[in-house]
Amino acid sequence: MGEIKVKQEPSGVLNINKPAGITSHDVVDAVRKILAMRKIGHTGTLDPIATGVLPLCVGRATKIAQYLTQADKEYLITMRLGVTTDTLDADGKVLSQVEDFTVEQKKLQEIMQGFVGEIQQIPPLFSAKKVGGVRLYKLARQGGEVERKPITVKVYELQLLSYEPPFVRFFVRCSKGTYARALCDDIGRALGCGAHLVSLVRTKSGPFDIKDALTLDQLKEQTRQGRLYETLISMDEALSYLPAIRVLPEMTRAILHGAFIPASAVVSFPPGLTKGEVVRVLGYKKKLLSLAKIRLPSEEFEGIDPRKIILTSIRVFSNL
Repeated sequence: MGEIKVKQEPSGVLNINKPAGITSHDVVDAVRKILAMRKIGHTGTLDPIATGVLPLCVGRATKIAQYLTQADKEYLITMRLGVTTDTLDADGKVLSQVEDFTVEQKKLQEIMQGFVGEIQQIPPLFSAKKVGGVRLYKLARQGGEVERKPITVKVYELQLLSYEPPFVRFFVRCSKGTYARALCDDIGRALGCGAHLVSLVRTKSGPFDIKDALTLDQLKEQTRQGRLYETLISMDEALSYLPAIRVLPEMTRAILHGAFIPASAVVSFPPGLTKGEVVRVLGYKKKLLSLAKIRLPSEEFEGIDPRKIILTSIRVFSNL
């Protein structure tokens, strides 16, 4: 008798271009039907009003989903000045409206630049963030205000693209956890006229770019043609946005068994690493062995005791 070949489950990351009007979970359900498999998860929620890059982890790649959410994001945002809503976007109930206001473009640019850098945001009441284990939007539907603690996020770049009152279109590059709706609301408050988000396109999430993203129809057609494997991005490539540390080939077996990594095992490392930062650990021929947390900043690596543990593995990859 010949060998029985077991069909290997697809594994990797899909770069999906989310359409407007549906939730991120709706996209997951649609892809589950297209691929006829259950093990699929998204890497960070996009609101129903939003479109653009939504990476989905398929098969074994679901184990790296939490690390893909850590990547920086880029957005194209349109906001409307003069109107505030309870959801901070165009889908919400209007709370206030200023009919007669004037905001000069120079003033608008000055105010917007004030939001570049490390800023504090209060998560929107209608959001997926959990308070006491319950999603905020569920608490909001029960009525009343919910106490929300401000979070710290980083806006690396904010560029005004066009201003046709009352509409403002701008580009933003920011850290994980940044709420575009809250950013629009905060800018409106700073201007004194209020504002809300009208449209949002996520153009980039880590290494995933909208120019390479597939619509659900395109994914369906590629799957029908048996070309799914051309579309799937390997876990190694998906994590390429993380800084890399190379180790001695002879450390491979120990690392794959979750061993701590001493300074003596490190061949090369990039500058500027901070304590607690997640990095890729690369072995022979730059093979991804694990993800690890840095125990001390990279400027302290030089001249360190070779026996000192500098990396703690948090996820190992026995076979990619």
